[in-house]
Amino acid sequence: MNPIEELRAARPAHLGDAPVDERTRQSELAYAMAQGAPARRRRNLRPVWGLSLAGAAAAVTAVAVFTAGTGGGTAPRAPARVAQPASPAIKLSAQEVLLVAAANAERAPATSGTYWHTETLGRNLFRAPGGYVMVTEQRDEMWVSKNGQWSRSQYLGAKPATDEDRARWAAAGSPAEIELTVPGKGVGQLVPIAAKKPHTGHHAGKEVFWLGRNVTLADLAALPDDEVGLKGWLLKYYEGKSTESDAPMAEDAWLFQVTAGLITDMPVSAKVRGAAFRMLAALPSVTSVGQVTDSEGRPGTAIAIEHDSKVNNADATGGVLQDRLIIDESTGQALAREGVVVKPGGLQAGLEPGTVSHTVTILEAGWTDTRD
Repeated sequence: MNPIEELRAARPAHLGDAPVDERTRQSELAYAMAQGAPARRRRNLRPVWGLSLAGAAAAVTAVAVFTAGTGGGTAPRAPARVAQPASPAIKLSAQEVLLVAAANAERAPATSGTYWHTETLGRNLFRAPGGYVMVTEQRDEMWVSKNGQWSRSQYLGAKPATDEDRARWAAAGSPAEIELTVPGKGVGQLVPIAAKKPHTGHHAGKEVFWLGRNVTLADLAALPDDEVGLKGWLLKYYEGKSTESDAPMAEDAWLFQVTAGLITDMPVSAKVRGAAFRMLAALPSVTSVGQVTDSEGRPGTAIAIEHDSKVNNADATGGVLQDRLIIDESTGQALAREGVVVKPGGLQAGLEPGTVSHTVTILEAGWTDTRD
């Protein structure tokens, strides 16, 4: 099936059968020509993003994201295949990208194992009281089974983001810990410069995923596999606010946040993942960023939505963030989640517009029968 047929077959039924406009038709042709020979199969790469972007930034001293990913068998780390661009001159719309991703995601073969295993790398930027910008890193691993979850995380330390920031940090006395002011809560977190030893944990409960509420593997297996049914299931838990705080959040932004987590975090069926892509394609607020690279230098296509970046209702300084999901639409696999500053405020105060303030990228993902 060529990409034009993919788009036609992937089009949600509720969008009707209206004629395709000429710009869309030309972009579909450009996409088809850009594909060339069949692409090599990419290893399964799925980011883990259990916290919201604002929530992850608030936990800057513990960047661990304790959820599970989705995809096929575990594969060793290897250079990513270069994604095929649609065309240097044409940027596919968010709907076009997502419908192609949906069609390709549904072709993924089913895999299984005793544990769902992921390894992720999280990065966060923040401006210190001295005016310099620091970046923290943390590596996390997770194993999930029907009997609970096991985690291993290691804080890799903090460092100045640029040479200029390093000079300002040194001028401030090269502090070993930096105070972080959380809007609405004041100074209460210390960000250590030095790395820490790995930390392990075990949660015996079955509700180990977050999908607007805590859910189990059995809940994921029972999700509707059509976009209308899936959207209705999710919206039962929408209360007009962020999943991580009492800050207001519009319906489209909430659905994007939760559904992106489903796509990247959770071992759902290929049909459910395809339905999730189609549901996002129907959200009018979702836009296409175009070709980007994630924090590991891997190329992909980003879709995004903007939302207020307030940490909580007591935060009067919240700005605007662009929540990005980076995917390889040719395989229907997700690569990373990013938060990009649109309007500085909240925990992103002092960062320049366009700054990627926090990311979570996947290093390994897949089913396995062993737990290290």
